[in-house]
Amino acid sequence: MKFDHGKALTRAEALEALKARWEFEKRTEHVPVGEACGRVLAQDCHAAYDLPRHRVSSFDGIAVRAADFAQGVPDTGEWVRGMHFAQADTGDDFPDEFDTIIAAEDVGYDEAGRLMLDPALEVKAGNAIKRAGATMGKGELLYEAGTLLGPEALAILAAGGWAEGPVVARLKVAYLPTGTELVPVGTVPERGQNVQTNSLMLGAYFAQWGAEMVAYDIVADDRAALGIAIDRALAEADVVLVNGGSSRGSEDFNSELLQERASWFSHGVKAVPGRPIGLAVIEGKPAINVPGPMIAAYLAADWLVRGLVCHYYGQPVPQRVKVPAVLDAPLGARPGFEHLARLVARDVDGVLHAAPIPNSATLAENIRSANAFLAVPAGVRYEAGDKADIELLGTKAG
Repeated sequence: MKFDHGKALTRAEALEALKARWEFEKRTEHVPVGEACGRVLAQDCHAAYDLPRHRVSSFDGIAVRAADFAQGVPDTGEWVRGMHFAQADTGDDFPDEFDTIIAAEDVGYDEAGRLMLDPALEVKAGNAIKRAGATMGKGELLYEAGTLLGPEALAILAAGGWAEGPVVARLKVAYLPTGTELVPVGTVPERGQNVQTNSLMLGAYFAQWGAEMVAYDIVADDRAALGIAIDRALAEADVVLVNGGSSRGSEDFNSELLQERASWFSHGVKAVPGRPIGLAVIEGKPAINVPGPMIAAYLAADWLVRGLVCHYYGQPVPQRVKVPAVLDAPLGARPGFEHLARLVARDVDGVLHAAPIPNSATLAENIRSANAFLAVPAGVRYEAGDKADIELLGTKAG
């Protein structure tokens, strides 16, 4: 499909256009609370009961009756455990007739095992007593719907009586790899062939972002076969991602097939790499055609699919850490386009430097060495020696 620069959208415009037209309903599923980390709550969760269920001791010691100390510390030499006092360690329940705690460090026993207390000890009614519901009250809101659950949340929900968590069902993203030249993983490619590996990379990223990939077999460059695959994917998934065939090649008709089915369609974004992206809404669902090369596919998924996933869950897109760096080479793009630059950042005498990956680098070198990123705005050019705030990709700067 021919690229029309005048009709191309910015990355922000493309994402907002899809979000505005996407018609979805969040499904709810219940999962064991121990498996709910990283999931989003589908409903408010309240405590099912008080914790503690009854009042308990706040620390180690003994439980006594405050009334026995109304006139000061009594003679405890003849006191009997279980009658005049009771052991009460941290979190322990104790008999109802006792109403205050004396800390273990204030408690002593003589050689005969008789209780001995300092005559100057002050004993106040209710001392060190944790009331019922002090930790968690019945009906208390634990977490609101839309909360992204972390490790601590699992413990709180379980303590509040939630053995299973009501969470938003995972977003399903159908992935259609296209191209007659592709062969499955494990196949030794022959001349003119390439191994289909983007599903491995993108599937792992989708899982990190909270989505589930529905991976399809390789679809050859055949309009009818691809049309059938697209229709099937639309029926089975929430978002459809067609990989490959988005540009101007003789067999690049994938975006055309999306356009034929779409209620809304746009082709191309003002960013490189990844310019020839097909954007469609079909039956209320986003359907996207991204370029086949690995890096272009990753960059497109990183801002577009990730943005859709976060929108579905009602979560902000996580922002990477930005740090200032000195650029060691010029950076910019053709007029009107963002340049999505993958960089190698390294420490030089305590100052962070960054440089673009050389065009001569192999794919493995490119993927292995990139540890930073910079989106150079359209119309902006950096010269060597300029400073810029770069995003760290999570690998260590050398």
